[in-house]
Amino acid sequence: MVVALVYAFDTCLDRIHLLKKYYTSKGFEVVSVTSNFSHRKKAIYQAEADVVISVREYHKNLSADRILSHIEFSKKARKAMEDIQPDLIHCIIPCNTLVKEMAKYKKKHHNVKVMYDIIDLWPESMPIDRYKGLLPFKIWKDNRDKYLSSGDVVFCECELFKKYVHCGNVLYWAIDRECLPMNPYLSENELQFCYLGSINNIIDIPRITAFLRECSAHKKCTLHIIGDGENKEYFIQEVLCVGVNVVDHKEVYDFQRKQEVFDQCNYGFNVMKPSVVVGLTMKSLDYMCAGLPIINTIKGDTKDFCEEWDIGFNLKKSNIKEVAERVCSESMEVQLQRRKNIQNLYNTYFTTKKFNATLDEALNRIF
Repeated sequence: MVVALVYAFDTCLDRIHLLKKYYTSKGFEVVSVTSNFSHRKKAIYQAEADVVISVREYHKNLSADRILSHIEFSKKARKAMEDIQPDLIHCIIPCNTLVKEMAKYKKKHHNVKVMYDIIDLWPESMPIDRYKGLLPFKIWKDNRDKYLSSGDVVFCECELFKKYVHCGNVLYWAIDRECLPMNPYLSENELQFCYLGSINNIIDIPRITAFLRECSAHKKCTLHIIGDGENKEYFIQEVLCVGVNVVDHKEVYDFQRKQEVFDQCNYGFNVMKPSVVVGLTMKSLDYMCAGLPIINTIKGDTKDFCEEWDIGFNLKKSNIKEVAERVCSESMEVQLQRRKNIQNLYNTYFTTKKFNATLDEALNRIF
C-alpha cells in the first residue's frame, strides 16, 4: 500500500519525520510531496522529499503572493496524486486550499482514503482580529471548512482546534527522543527565564517585558534566548530597558546544550498575542520534555494543563504583578515539584508511543 504525505511547509518537518517513521513501520510505501519554498526563511530551498513542487515565492505572511503560492501548490499536489495513485493521503493543513484540492481528487478516486491533519488555523491563528471577518479571509477559511467532510479522518493538533472546525480527533505533537535527565541548578537570589523559538510578530513582547519588570523589582533577573527572528533585536532592547540581563544563545539544535540552558532557568516563556488561536506550541513540548515549567498565555489545552497539572502560571494582563510576586517568593521545593509535574505531563500525552497509538486507532477504522 502507498501513502502520500502531503505538506506545503518546512515548519512541520518534525511531524513529517514521525509520520514517515510510523507508516514505514506499518509496511506502507511512503511518498512525500512538498514545495520548494521555505515558509520559515521565505526563500527557495532544497527540500528533502520524493516529489518537490515549484511554487511562487512570497515575502510577507499577509500578501496576495502567499495565497497564490498556496493555490499553486495545492493544484499541483492534486495532479501529483494522479501519478502516485496512493491508497492513503495524509495531508497536513495548512495550506487550506489543500483540503479543497484533495476533496476533488477523492471525488474522482472513490477508493482512496484521506486524512486531514490540521496543525495550524489560518486565518484564525494570525494576529489580525479586525480583518478576520472580511470576505477574503472568509474565503480563505472556507477553503478548509467546506471540504473537511471529504476526509475519512480529521486530526487536530489540539482540543482547541476542534472547537473551531467542529470535528476531528486530537493527534498531539510528539518529540522523537527520550527526555534527557534534569540537573537543575537554581539560585535562591536570582531568577532566570528562557525564551525558545522564533521571535516574530505573534509574540507578545509587551506582556513578557511587563512581567520581567515586575520580577526585577524583587530579584535580579536574566533572560536566556534560544532562537532567532525578525523581532529579535527589538525584543532584546525591550528586555534590557526593564533592567533584565540577556544571554543570547542564538539558534541551538543540540539537545544536550538546550538542556543545560533549561536546567539553569526557573521558567520558560510560552507567550503569544491574545488574538492568536493556538492551543499548544512546539516550544512548550521542548519545555515539557526538559522539565522546565512555563509562564503561559496560550489558550485551550495549555491553559488547562497549567491549571490541572500545576506546571506553571497562566499570565493575563490583569494578574502580571500577582504572578510575578508568586514566582519571586515561591520555595525551591515548589519549583522542583513543578519540574517533575511538567515532565510527567509530557510522558502522559506527548510521547511517540501515544502518537502512534492514535494513528493505529484511525487506520483500524478506515481499513
